[in-house]
Amino acid sequence: MLVTGSDAGDAQDEPSSDSPNNAYFVSAKKHPMWEFQSPIRITSWRDVNIESLGYDPRSSYVEKFWLPFLGPSTVFLVRRITETLENEPYGTAIDLQELSIMLGLGPNITKHSSIQKTLNRLLVFELARIMPSKAVSVRLKLPPLPQRFISRLPQSLQEFHGKELQDGPENALAAIRTRARSLALALTKLGHDRMAIEKQLISWRFHPSVCYETLNWIETVSMPDKASSDQPNETSNDDLNIPRTQQ
Repeated sequence: MLVTGSDAGDAQDEPSSDSPNNAYFVSAKKHPMWEFQSPIRITSWRDVNIESLGYDPRSSYVEKFWLPFLGPSTVFLVRRITETLENEPYGTAIDLQELSIMLGLGPNITKHSSIQKTLNRLLVFELARIMPSKAVSVRLKLPPLPQRFISRLPQSLQEFHGKELQDGPENALAAIRTRARSLALALTKLGHDRMAIEKQLISWRFHPSVCYETLNWIETVSMPDKASSDQPNETSNDDLNIPRTQQ
């Protein structure tokens, strides 16, 4: 049993069945306690389905609805890992004691320490997995909260969750697609070919499936006639509000 709304390191005893707060405890699959060794290597767990419908760990959705089940330390952990992997897309090694101190969990990294329990919560909730190489593969997006968890939220949050979904991942994905198309169209006007546009979109961290869909869309867009294309093109990247490639 995992205690809702508390850090992994704070959970002591399981609630009794007649506990008044029993509704706010989450039953999860039994998972063997994994002892992480320092340094731990983290990599990205790429999942097209989750990434297309999920939520950034730094989003208000995660803070409002996932935090009561994961606890603040685990939310801060997955946020920090996400930021790290954005800068190190091929993975990196992290000193476990340093990570624990940065999260406010202290220097203890033994098997039953708070940092070990916090990391294990990622495994229990299937937000991370141990690879054969012993690397820790972590999801870059959190899935929508399962219905069995939604029913355990306070009534006010359950109602707010329903309203939140109206502006949820579907609209977010549509906004990403619109942004990708806008940038790709701008690059086309600047004279970039398909391969160059694809490379640039990937460098801006658009998902490969979004890049593929955008390139197909570009091919269906009516291009300017020859006379227009012969005119000097004085448009710059700054005029089109194209983000600069990170060096």
